[in-house]
Amino acid sequence: MSMECFSPSLRDQAAPTPRLDRISCDRIGALLRAAYDAVAKEPIPNEHIDLLLALRQMERERRRELGRSARP
Repeated sequence: MSMECFSPSLRDQAAPTPRLDRISCDRIGALLRAAYDAVAKEPIPNEHIDLLLALRQMERERRRELGRSARP
């Protein structure tokens, strides 16, 4: 996955903004991936899973309620 370091726009044309070159962008990207690789591979903590499941349940209940109120 590559990030676009150069984003030309009308605003940028009017007032040039300092930009990183492609080599610098690639280097920063590689360093960030290396730094966060271990974290990204860690399992999701049970507390977070419990919160996500509770949120999913609340969303389902809300959809059911909205579905009931929309019926004639």
